[in-house]
Amino acid sequence: MKLFDGIDTVFYQVCSMDRAIDFYEGVLGLTLMRREGSDWAELEAGDVVLALSGELATRPHQGGATVVLRAPDIGALERHLSENDVQRGPVEDMGGAKMLQFFDPDGNEIVALQPLA
Repeated sequence: MKLFDGIDTVFYQVCSMDRAIDFYEGVLGLTLMRREGSDWAELEAGDVVLALSGELATRPHQGGATVVLRAPDIGALERHLSENDVQRGPVEDMGGAKMLQFFDPDGNEIVALQPLA
């Protein structure tokens, strides 16, 4: 018996919904699909919904899941993140793919992955 048939939503906790939406929509270019004030927002990330959950009172949530986004040109992404002063690591060659780790304004880890042909 199959218990699951896919991932519905991945979400991060954020301290400032406005700042988070500015980052995900403005810097990363994701499309805002729905927003419910400071409590919830959903952005289109390909076939998966990336959501932002309620503003935290004191500090960002650390740990938990990491979103991995597919990138067609990781070099162009790295330049774009640099131009927008996004905290990031170096592009790493993983053998069959290139990977770039970066962080949203609340310190949530995001990974970009470019599979090599």
